[in-house]
Amino acid sequence: MHTRDKRLTRALGYLLRKPVKALKAIHRDRFQTRYWQQLVCGTYDMPDGLPVTDILDLLGGLDETVQPYAFLEASATVTDIALLKALARRCAHGCSYLEVGRWRGESLMNVAAVARSCVSVSLSAQQMRQAGFSDSMIAQDGFFLRNGATGRSTDHITCIDADTQTFDFSTLGRRFDLIFIDGDHHSEAVARDTRSLLPLLRDENSVMVWHDYAQSPEKPRWAVLAGILQGMPAAEHRHLYHVSNTLCALYTRTPLHAATQRFAVTPRTEFSVRIQARKLHAAPPRGETS
Repeated sequence: MHTRDKRLTRALGYLLRKPVKALKAIHRDRFQTRYWQQLVCGTYDMPDGLPVTDILDLLGGLDETVQPYAFLEASATVTDIALLKALARRCAHGCSYLEVGRWRGESLMNVAAVARSCVSVSLSAQQMRQAGFSDSMIAQDGFFLRNGATGRSTDHITCIDADTQTFDFSTLGRRFDLIFIDGDHHSEAVARDTRSLLPLLRDENSVMVWHDYAQSPEKPRWAVLAGILQGMPAAEHRHLYHVSNTLCALYTRTPLHAATQRFAVTPRTEFSVRIQARKLHAAPPRGETS
């Protein structure tokens, strides 16, 4: 049975088992942008989304090389990865990094270049298959851990195959300086990941970052924002920001200058981009041999 047929069969089965709940979900998905925007505005009084802090004010400057990078579907943007790398670099004692959602491993390998230790928690191949992922998507998992710059060590990277919605993070037995959430982007899943991971921040200087808070650097992604706000204690909402020129939301106890932002935004920052590319001789997907 094709993946599309499997998804249709599961959807029809759910509709037959729980018709009212299923129809509500269909209606909500049909109008999801409006639904989540109204929820955020009505419940949290954030009609413009999170306040925006300038990326240069946050970092005090930005000069990073993003490598590896694929310029392919579902990748974080160059500025997203540069943000993570710069945040990791400024940890004086060496950054301990936790990432939820691995995909090709671009952000993981970039941060690993400057971090002391990295932990990645992402669905196993079997879990991805059960969720309806195609074989071609599953084959992308951790691509840049197997391919990319030769000589780059991965000994300080720990990859855990698990569903973060059910994984017991306390079993890690450690805390982290930088946590990056880029897993399931449904509101409920974002809220659950946020609640699970917040206690794992090491101290007052630790930072949490959510990917795809925004659908573009100028427009919030309301469902993800709702999940962040639902998962974060109300008293901590004042420590949430959108980092300019990225798709990322950020939690930090360090006070930052920030202001609301509405489309269209007049540029305040100029970036310099130099692009190099080289051919890759790809290794086989994880779990396979050539």
